[in-house]
Amino acid sequence: MMPPPAPQSAAAHKQAQTARKLINLSTIVGWGGLGSLLLLAPTLGVVLHSATLGGVIAVVGAGGALVGAVVGQIGRAMQGRVI
Repeated sequence: MMPPPAPQSAAAHKQAQTARKLINLSTIVGWGGLGSLLLLAPTLGVVLHSATLGGVIAVVGAGGALVGAVVGQIGRAMQGRVI
């Protein structure tokens, strides 16, 4: 049986809140980037007959997915659960 958790200090509580915010932000940015990479870029490229616009949106989407992944790992490291 595990002992009851010790009360957190104010600094530890603030760090936990920051980590949660980073993880939530990474989820939004990461999935938004992946969605724009896989759905929005090809759709706009075909509908507007512009491979350049589709390519630009794909690059922005890939960048968003990568930024979301990095921010998520930082948030998880702050929580002590690094993958």
